[in-house]
This record gives sequence, structure tokens and C-alpha cells, in this order.
Amino acid sequence: MAVFDTRIRRAPRLLWLSVSLALIALLLALCSLSYLVYRDWRDEQQDNLIQEVLWLEQSLRMHLEGHQEWGDNLARDIAAGKVDSRRFAHLAAFYMRENPELVTIERVDPQHQVQWDPHGIRRDRRSLGPAEFDGLWRASRLLRSSYGAPYQGGDGKYRFDLAVPIVRDGQLLAGLRFSYQLDALLYHQVPWWIASKNYISILDLGGKTLAQKFDAAEHPGNISHQTSFDPPGYGLYLRAVSYRSGLGLTLPVLTGVIVLLLLTLWYAVWRIRRHMRERALAEQRLAKEVSLRQAIEDSMKSGLVAIGLEGEIVRVNRAFCDMLGFSQDELVGSYPPHPFWPLDQHGVLAEAMDAVRDNRQPELGFDLTLMRKRGDILVVRLFATPLVEEDGSQRGWIASMFDITERQRQRMALGAAHRRFLTVLNGLAAGVCVVDESSAQLLYANPGFAELWLVGDADAPCCVLLPGLTAGMAGEEIGQEFIFTGDQRCLLIRRRRIEWVNGEAAWLAILSDVTADRRREEREQAQQERFQNTARLIAMGEMASTLAHELNQPLTAINTYAAGVSRRLPEQLELPAGVRDAIHAIAEQSRRAAQIVSSIRAFVKKHEPQLERVEPARVVLRALSLAEPLAAKHGVSLQLEPDRRSCLLDMDPVLIEQVLLNLMKNAIEALVEAETPSPSVQLHTCVGDGKWRVEVVDNGPGLAAGMQDNLFTPFYSTKPEGMGIGLNICRSIVEFHRGEFGAVSSPAGGCVFWFSLPQAGRAVE
Repeated sequence: MAVFDTRIRRAPRLLWLSVSLALIALLLALCSLSYLVYRDWRDEQQDNLIQEVLWLEQSLRMHLEGHQEWGDNLARDIAAGKVDSRRFAHLAAFYMRENPELVTIERVDPQHQVQWDPHGIRRDRRSLGPAEFDGLWRASRLLRSSYGAPYQGGDGKYRFDLAVPIVRDGQLLAGLRFSYQLDALLYHQVPWWIASKNYISILDLGGKTLAQKFDAAEHPGNISHQTSFDPPGYGLYLRAVSYRSGLGLTLPVLTGVIVLLLLTLWYAVWRIRRHMRERALAEQRLAKEVSLRQAIEDSMKSGLVAIGLEGEIVRVNRAFCDMLGFSQDELVGSYPPHPFWPLDQHGVLAEAMDAVRDNRQPELGFDLTLMRKRGDILVVRLFATPLVEEDGSQRGWIASMFDITERQRQRMALGAAHRRFLTVLNGLAAGVCVVDESSAQLLYANPGFAELWLVGDADAPCCVLLPGLTAGMAGEEIGQEFIFTGDQRCLLIRRRRIEWVNGEAAWLAILSDVTADRRREEREQAQQERFQNTARLIAMGEMASTLAHELNQPLTAINTYAAGVSRRLPEQLELPAGVRDAIHAIAEQSRRAAQIVSSIRAFVKKHEPQLERVEPARVVLRALSLAEPLAAKHGVSLQLEPDRRSCLLDMDPVLIEQVLLNLMKNAIEALVEAETPSPSVQLHTCVGDGKWRVEVVDNGPGLAAGMQDNLFTPFYSTKPEGMGIGLNICRSIVEFHRGEFGAVSSPAGGCVFWFSLPQAGRAVE
């Protein structure tokens, strides 16, 4: 505290500066207070506006949801036959009177023609335009209520539609169209207490105003808020801008008082400063003279030490103390050996001091090893100069010291790295060389290059002509080229333009003997081209035929043995629970396996499948039971959503069962490979339009771009070990049954594989 007071007395400018800073701080504080008062008022206005906008948005949403619910009930009544055209006109006219924002309520058929309106049956067959039919199109695809995109009506005002589908037994009959006018919606649904304070508007994505409600006598302010208007959505925003309002007298009065107080304080400080100016100027001159000498020493980056005639330390600068870690009091007055002399370096340092006394120091200075206070070692370079007074007498020496520890370590590490680098390059079997770009002079070559290129001496400064280097100089930085020598060898040159150590452009070339590799690749490629396609086809045909032939007799034997055991067991003999059922199951499964083998063998031979009239629900359940163990093993949810309507199909149940099993197996494996969270596979069946349709839906990553075009290409597979024929065989089986097979990506994510078969007695379209 005493040092601080003395500094203020000696430097009155600091006092003036502190007072000025205090006044500035006071000014900033008072201005901040005024700003905070304004900010709090503005935040309060903003919060009130946000609450009103959110309340209005919720009110409009609930209003539209009530209309949607009323429309859903009306659609169900129409589908059930409870409402005719006269009843519809009465209900629509009443509902439009209760909700003036509604322009019309109409029943529209799928061909865009208006059937009913609030006046009854419409007989002029008026058709809706694309914008008016947009909501009905979406509702017909989703089979649920949907909103259409906003559009401009005939009167120039913007509208949007609510479409409600009329569905009976899953079939779309028609749709209800509720047409709203945006400005009427704001006019009737925005309460007066919000409209009296705010400018309300509805904007689209481009910021265009579609509808608005405002007071012409008011002017919009700069406080606004907008939120998404959903429903109907499509990028519509509900925006509110508050009208201008005043702050009152609080802030102006507060600002005036602040300004008056500041002017008074500033005048008092100015009067004090006039009396302190002369004293401050004199003290400044003295302070500059004293601090100049200290600043010269402390600003030096190198350590400075003044040594007396006896070797004692007279003065040190701050850099010298920071370098060694000792304080000035610990160093000044010490005699050799000094505290920073290591024990094993006393002789070397004493000889260096004697050389300084005798004026025998080297031109580049001394490289000495010193010790810091904490015990670690540093290497310094020291330069000494005689310290001579104005009268010519010598008082000692002044020495400057530079820390070169890190520089020496880097130099040693660089030398070691250079030696390691040369050792690695000289040990490479590949040839490495550097050639000057302009003169093609060989700048460096390892022994491997001399051996491959027959240079002789790798260190000879010869001119090496490498093909490809001149051709690549027109902007190409990296390249490679094969060279065939006269002795049937193939050499690969990889080249790259680099900057040599002297800054000149040069080529780095790596030469490798790839003769054996090229010959082996040619043989392998020729052999692969001969046997690639035929081997897989022959092996597949032989495997299918052999398995079908060899498995037939064992399966027949299993069935015979199981039937014999069942006949030989007396009915009166008591057996453990489940034994007789197991014997019957063995016989049943063996017959089923034999049937599968027979169907596959017939399919391989391109015979017509053995058709029989069956109910497809049993085939689906059998395939599902076979896929459930695999799904349970990998934690995949397997669900069946059947169509309860019954039908009969002419099909080979075993082949269709294999198709279903293969599709479910592919879906499970795709989900496991993609590590899909909460994986699930759904099996949908549908009966309609004379066809029985099956869909296998998963929630996996779906089909990648370009994959759908190659799904049914033979031997194309995305699995690491897949053969690429499963889906092709499945499609062939379905086409044998006069059906259709396909795959699409699901809009909700995942993939959908489907096939459809004609019902019994129906002609194929």
C-alpha cells in the first residue's frame, strides 16, 4: 500500500487517470442502467407478444381440429348411408353459418367432380382444379384427413382446404372438401384484445403475406414474433407485430439526471487537474530518466550479467534470473564457483573465465553447460566484453548469454533422423532417386536404384533419363508408368514433383521391379475370364440335382421307419408324454421334406409346379413358424397382419412357402447387418381385385441408390457370402404361378418385398 501511495504522489497523472476512469465507469454504469430499464420493458413486451401468439396459434389449431373431427364423423355417416344429399346440404349450410371462415363444403368424387355442395346435388359436373384437388389427392393416398397447400381463389384471396376421405371397407368412395379463406379465418377467430394491440398476418415460406388483420390507425413497431401455422402447415407462419407504444417519463427523467450529475463531476475534476499539471510534468521527467535504464536491461531477451575483476557477479538482468531460476539477491555478490555451476563442469567453467580474463575467447563464443535452481541442465552460448568506465578504467566484464538447449536438441535429433532415414532408404529393395527438373542431373540415388537402373555408382553426379518425367511437367504433379526393358523385365516408376533442399524443383522417382507381379496378374486374369461364369452355373446345377436325388431315399426311409414304429407300438402300451406325437411329427416332417426336394428338383428341371387348390393362410403360418427361430435368435420382432377374408389359390404350397421364408430371412439378415435399433419385420396379406397379395416389410436402411435395378440380376448379391440367385429364383417361382414380384423402398424407412398371386378361377389380367 505504501508503494502504491508513493507512486500516486510522484505521478499525479495516475490520479487524474483514476478519477477519469471512475467517471467513465460511472457513466457506463448509469448508461447500462438506462439500457437495462429499456431492455426489461422491451423483454416484457416481447414475452407478452409471444404468449398472445402462442395462445392464438393454439386457439386456431383447436378450432381446425374441431372442424376435422366434425368432418370425420360426417364422412363415416356418409359411408354408412346415414346422410343423403339433402341431409348433407342442410348440415353443410348450418355449419357454414356457424363458421363464417368456411367458403364451401363439398363432396368430391375421385374424378375431381363435385357431387354435393351446401345447395344439394350439383348437376353441372363442376371439376376441381389441381390446387383445389391437392388436399383430396393426399387424403386419398393416406386414407386419412389431410390439408392441402394454400392457393389463390377466384376472388384473389388465399385459401386452404381440409380433405376428409369417405372410406367403406378399405375402399375410397369420395372425399369431403372444407375450403377456408385465410383472411376470414383471421377476421373471425382473432379476438379483439389481441387485434387491438398487434398486427396479425399469415406468411408463406418466401415471406409473402397471404392474409392479415390490423388496425389502420396504428403503426407497427419493431417487436414481433412468428410461429408455424400447423395445421394446415406447408411452411405457413402466424406472425404478430406489436403496435408502437411509448416508454413514459421514467427513462427520459432518469437520463436527464444522469447527464446533469456527470457534467457537475466532470467540471470539478477539470478544476483539480489544472492545479496538478505542473507538478505532474516535473515528476514525469524524473520517472522517465530513472525507468529508462531499468527498461533497457529488462527488455533484453538474452541474459546479461556484469562480472567484477575477481569474478564476482555485480549485476544481472531479469532475463538472466528467469533463465536460471535464481533471484537477483541470490546471484549478486557471489564468487566462483557460482550457484549455477554444475559440479562436473567446474573445471570447464573456470577455464572459460580465465580465457575471458586473458582475452582468449572464441569468435563464436563459449558453449557452456549450466544448472538451473530446480536441478535441470541447460546449454548456453556466452559472449563476454570488457566493461570500461568513462575514464578508461576497466571494472570487469559484461557477458550476454543465450539458451541453446532446445536448438542443440533439435540439431541432434535431426542428425539422428537423417541417419535413420538413410539407413531405411539404403535398405529398400525398390530404387529411389531424385532428379533435377531442369538439367535431369541425378541428385540422390539409393543402392537399389543403381542396381535396377544399372547406374553403377549411386553417388555419381550423372545425368539420368527417366521416361515420363518430361511428359508430366505440364502441370501433372503425380504419375506412374510401366517400362519394359530389353531383358523382358517390367519396371514401375512412380514419380512426384518435389522441392529439393536447395529450393529448386526436382522429381522424386521410385523404381520397382514388377515383372513377376505382372505375369502372375495376366495368368490369373486369363484363367478367371475362362472359368468365372461357367464354374458357378455348373456347380449350382450339379449341387441342386445331386441334393434332390440323394436326399430323396433317406427321407423315404425316415418316413417308412417312423410309420413302422408307429404301427408296432400297441395302443395299450403306456409311453412317456409326447413320444407318439414326436413319432407322428417325424413322419410328417419327412414327408414334407421329400415334397420340398421333389418341388425343387422339378423346378430345376423347368417343369410346371404341382398346383393344388389350397387356402394361403396355412402356408403363411407354416413359413412364419420356420422363420421365428431365426428372428428370436437375432432379437428381431416378427409380426403377422393377415387379411381375415378367405380365398383359395391354385399353387404349389411348398414353393410358395420357400419364397416367403427366403424373403423373411433376407429381411432379418439385413436388419442384423445394419444394426437397426428395435428391428422388426411385418408380414401383411391382402385379398382384393381377384388377387392375393403378400408384403414383407422391414424397418432397416432400405434399398441403396442403384441397388433396385440389380436385385434380380443373377449372381448379384450385397451379402459377403451370398450367391446372388435367391431373389431371382423367388421371382421365377412367382411367375410360374402367374403372379407378380417386386420390391420398393418404404416411405417410412426400410424395404418392402411383395408378390401377388391370382385367386382360383380368376383370369390373369
